[in-house]
Amino acid sequence: MDLNERVRDIEIEMAQHDAQCEERWKTTFNRLMDIEDSIKSMESRLLVGAGSVILFLAGVIVTLLMG
Repeated sequence: MDLNERVRDIEIEMAQHDAQCEERWKTTFNRLMDIEDSIKSMESRLLVGAGSVILFLAGVIVTLLMG
């Protein structure tokens, strides 16, 4: 195998590697977006739950002070 053939083989291997890496990055990016969406959803639920607890405790305090 001469040098030119070896260079062509390496170029082909690099092109294949680039294509594989690009696909992996797309998959990783899509999974990251899904994870971010899940975290935002959990954060929203946590805020709603915390707000509910605060309102409940405020109601208990008002009831105790009035009664």
